[in-house]
Amino acid sequence: MDLFLETPQQQAERMLRQQQRLMEMQMQGAAVQPPAQNAAPAVSSACAAAPEAYSVQQDSYAQELAFDKRRARRRRWAQRLRTLAMIVLIPLGLAAIFLSSYALTCILNGASPSEVLEHLAALGQRLSDVVTTIRAGWES
Repeated sequence: MDLFLETPQQQAERMLRQQQRLMEMQMQGAAVQPPAQNAAPAVSSACAAAPEAYSVQQDSYAQELAFDKRRARRRRWAQRLRTLAMIVLIPLGLAAIFLSSYALTCILNGASPSEVLEHLAALGQRLSDVVTTIRAGWES
């Protein structure tokens, strides 16, 4: 997974800047040191330029890591909300389907709208009786 969001143009510019710094450091090292030791400053200047390049990459990685953590946190919260919604909405949906099918069955059997309301009220009364019986069983 590539976490560095650097375009090829930005990468080329960064590499050019690093090469220019390296050349400047080599030139400064060549002017100060004798010609026999020109190879050593080039290696040390390359090592000196490396931490700066690493810092750029490290900063990019830290930003991407922080973004990834925020995105994972949002995903976890969204999953919790979806789970809670399913726990609540599925039983409510089933109850609505049951009530509508009960009412449609009454209508198909020839009940008038007032009779459908009476049947639904009787169904509600039976449901409350069942709940009362269950509570009485738990209390005793």
